[in-house]
Amino acid sequence: MKLKEILSGIEGIKAKGEVDREIISIENDSRKVKKGSMFFAIKGFSTDGTTFIPNAIENGADVILIEEGSCDYKSLQIPSNVTLLVVPDARYAMAICACNFYDNPSRKFKLIGVTGTKGKTTTTFMMKEILEKQGIKTGLVGTIAVYSGNKMLKESDRTTPESIELQQLFAKMADD
Repeated sequence: MKLKEILSGIEGIKAKGEVDREIISIENDSRKVKKGSMFFAIKGFSTDGTTFIPNAIENGADVILIEEGSCDYKSLQIPSNVTLLVVPDARYAMAICACNFYDNPSRKFKLIGVTGTKGKTTTTFMMKEILEKQGIKTGLVGTIAVYSGNKMLKESDRTTPESIELQQLFAKMADD
């Protein structure tokens, strides 16, 4: 997918380098980056993603996206063949890019969100069971696991995955 299409809907982008390029994957984990990837260097709770930029470049990243003010851009030593994108809010940009990259999968089905402090897992499994008994295909993203129909896609390690993984899961569910 073209980088310009992935960035659609994001305002305030500053770019250094080629923006008319093909991107084959979007990643926020430098270990998953390969040639043709776009890497999101996000500041997390315990780790700053900008420290993994050298790893992402070494693994083949063609595009690096960082948040404005997150670091000294000149100290990053981005090679001339790698595009650097600076945005006002990197986490928001990652969510928009993930939606665009996976073709906005949640628009292809009805989506129900359950929020609260207690009872989300019980509520979602009850809803899944009720809907399936009515012949409605379901998917579930929760604290225990992720399901597409009756097939468990993966065990979960948290209630809500990061936006890239969430959109990837939604795309799989839409295909199923």
